[in-house]
Parts: sequence; C-alpha cells; structure tokens
Amino acid sequence: KIVNGGTSNVWVIKNLANDKYYKKLEEHNHKLDAEREEATTFNSQERAISKASILHAELSTLGLGINFKVEEVNLNE
Repeated sequence: KIVNGGTSNVWVIKNLANDKYYKKLEEHNHKLDAEREEATTFNSQERAISKASILHAELSTLGLGINFKVEEVNLNE
C-alpha cells in the first residue's frame, strides 16, 4: 500500500506477552518471538487484525492467553 507521498506501509502483529512479533513459518507453524525485521507483514490492516484474532483464538484453546496488537510499519524507516 502506498500512502503519504510514496512511503510504503505494512502491518505486523506484535505479541504483547514478550514485545516480539509474529512470523509465519509453515501452514500450521508460527514463531511468536520474531524480531520486527523478520516479522510477517500484511498489506492491509484488516488482514493483520483477522490473523491476530485467529492466533488469539487458537492459543486460547491451548490455555495460553496471549494478546496481540496490530502495528503499522513504514518500510522506508
């Protein structure tokens, strides 16, 4: 997505339990402690929120009450 005069912004999912980020590894394999630079990026806020909601629900069934926050990142930073 190009906004603000040509800067490129994406969204990432932050794990609030450890201040790290979500990274998709395989179909059902995820890393929840990635650095921001290696985090999976989403091209829309809606897709990132949807994935964060799914992650929260999946982990809640395992008894893990991990909360996530969707953050906008400027790729030019």
